[in-house]
Amino acid sequence: MSGTDSNSSNPLGGANPTGSPGGATRKCTKCTITSQTAVSSPPDRARTTIGVGEEVNLTCSNSSVAWSVTGDAVLSGGGASATLQAGSTAGAVTVTATGPTCTCSIAFTVIAPSDPFMEPKPGADLKHHHGRPDCGYFGKFYLPPDTVSFKNLEVREKNSKCVADGFYKNFNNLTHQPAGQTESAWFTMNDCVAGKGTLANLDDTIYSGAPGGAGPPFEAGTETFPIVWEYRVRGGAATALKQFEHKAVVDAAGKCTMTKDGASASRVPDDPKGEPWPD
Repeated sequence: MSGTDSNSSNPLGGANPTGSPGGATRKCTKCTITSQTAVSSPPDRARTTIGVGEEVNLTCSNSSVAWSVTGDAVLSGGGASATLQAGSTAGAVTVTATGPTCTCSIAFTVIAPSDPFMEPKPGADLKHHHGRPDCGYFGKFYLPPDTVSFKNLEVREKNSKCVADGFYKNFNNLTHQPAGQTESAWFTMNDCVAGKGTLANLDDTIYSGAPGGAGPPFEAGTETFPIVWEYRVRGGAATALKQFEHKAVVDAAGKCTMTKDGASASRVPDDPKGEPWPD
């Protein structure tokens, strides 16, 4: 994307004195800034809507310029080239290149992740013990939208307590992560996937658990963990994403349905054993 240009402020009608004898003047030559995102996905690398933390390479048509930025972002480099990195706050960012005769600028819109979602890992087995009402899977985590990159972010999951009844009553008040742990480690992000968003570098083990209990018929029951994920620009402060649920439901026939933020899978007791990760 190219930015705009203008004459530098000058009381002499827009002409800038050269300092040469006889009062010769030098008028502004055209000044433009072109931009290219540091990552190649999404494929529109000239876009000026970018994600929090995203980097953009800038080039000015004039080599002798001073770079400046307004908004939550940082600039590095100098001369004809600079690199912009958006901060952690959504909003407007403007980059200006000021030379001896001309000034040009380029404006960006920085956006934060929208509602995250998960889906079962393609091609992976479902977790299940033959004869039991349980279900689980590896989950893939995405940060939409797919129009920007969040590759410079990290994400983590906060710990929480279970609310459970019926078949899962023994899980009531158990923690989603080990007791005493407040959140998971930080996970880095990968490339943006068309139609989905930026993919996290993790396989989330999503599982109902298997608390015991004879059947069929089984005692119907539900377990629910409130789930909050956070993101940060690497090394920065954490920002909470929208809360969602890890939820397992068992009916009297033993059908187990496991859902987590859009990802869902079901098993019945007669389904074959599946072991995508060891017990």
